[in-house]
Amino acid sequence: MTTAGSSPQRPKAQPPTPSELDTATNRAQVEAAVRLRGSAAVKGAPQRYVGLITRLLGFAVDVVIINLVAAFSWAVVALTMSALNVPDSVDAVIVGIMAILYLIWAGGYFVAFWSGTGQTPGARALEFRVVNAEDGKPIKLGRAVARLAGMVLGAIPFFAGYVLGLFNERCRCLLDVFGDTVVIDAPVYTVADRRRMAREAATSQYNPRHSAAKQRIKSDDEL
Repeated sequence: MTTAGSSPQRPKAQPPTPSELDTATNRAQVEAAVRLRGSAAVKGAPQRYVGLITRLLGFAVDVVIINLVAAFSWAVVALTMSALNVPDSVDAVIVGIMAILYLIWAGGYFVAFWSGTGQTPGARALEFRVVNAEDGKPIKLGRAVARLAGMVLGAIPFFAGYVLGLFNERCRCLLDVFGDTVVIDAPVYTVADRRRMAREAATSQYNPRHSAAKQRIKSDDEL
């Protein structure tokens, strides 16, 4: 009841229920862990899948690196052949060998990085990573080789295997189907960022062994 000249009383806000507290706390913990370790390393964390444009830019960086190394190697071989005055018949053989080595180098480049860290230098520059589609873990050598085969076949004909990524929510292209992989966002943090986030996690009052309701009671007792 309100008296004349007095403002009506506002209803008191209801405190959050224990289930709401648990949900909010768990969400905050997952977000903090994702910032610290990346979404692929945190169970239950939402994955952010990378689109074709970002992946194409990362691939362009890798192609530049591959060709720079190949060009330097070829320059060294060409200068050596010129200095030794190698016959023309041998030149053709060496050119063929260099072409085969280029293919091995280019394929090995992707396979090594995919089965290692999941990131080529181009992927690291654009902040994404290749992981297992089932559990988000790094892929093995066999799947990396299968993914490489899918990358080559995806360009035949007219890059149709890559257009496939436009028609599914996880942006999986033919090479991802072959390797059973997905490409996820993987932000790169500096050492200072990781130290700061580690300090924030260390000073957190959250204790996963207790429910949010018990923590709330504990906080009330401390007051």
